[in-house]
Amino acid sequence: MESHDHTAVVLVDPYNDFLHPDGKLYPAVKDSLQASDSIKHMKRLVEVARAAHIPIYYGLHKQYKEGFYDGWHRMTSSHIRTKKLHVFEEGSFGVNIYEGMEPDIENGDVIASKHWNSSSFANTDLDYLLRQRNITKVVCAGMASTTCLESTARYARELGYDVTLLSDATAGFSIAANDAAVNLVWPLIVDRVLTVEEWAASVAGSKL
Repeated sequence: MESHDHTAVVLVDPYNDFLHPDGKLYPAVKDSLQASDSIKHMKRLVEVARAAHIPIYYGLHKQYKEGFYDGWHRMTSSHIRTKKLHVFEEGSFGVNIYEGMEPDIENGDVIASKHWNSSSFANTDLDYLLRQRNITKVVCAGMASTTCLESTARYARELGYDVTLLSDATAGFSIAANDAAVNLVWPLIVDRVLTVEEWAASVAGSKL
């Protein structure tokens, strides 16, 4: 039976800009979100974590504000899109955490410093914050399956964490891309790929 001591959830970019119909990136991920019923599963993940007193660490993309990227010479396609569309704009509806997924300090939830690119670990304090609580196992979910979420899981593995990815608590920029990540790539790069309910069952079993 798996122990869930020293475990944390890492929830990546559960922003309105991704998950809410009025979000700036929602049209790009809508089909995949609906195909996987992803929002329902993300909310279920939060519910299970809270019931088991497993802390949720939020890996959030840097919020855009005027002047960001000015003078940059090595902008990625993501940076260019963020600047053009003002995605995740500071103070906007789009950077609010989707309703039902908000942090709860009483549960021990933590918001890490924000990432500029894809990984929630690169150039942030996430690893430091996890190690302060002797977290050795991370359960990763959120957006998007082939970019920030996968990059975060890969980085966690390189840092020596035991990594679980949740296959139905995410979505991609297409159904095909999401399916390729979940079914072909993820089993090769992390310790296990589970559905939210499979993970929930393992948490329940560890409490018996």
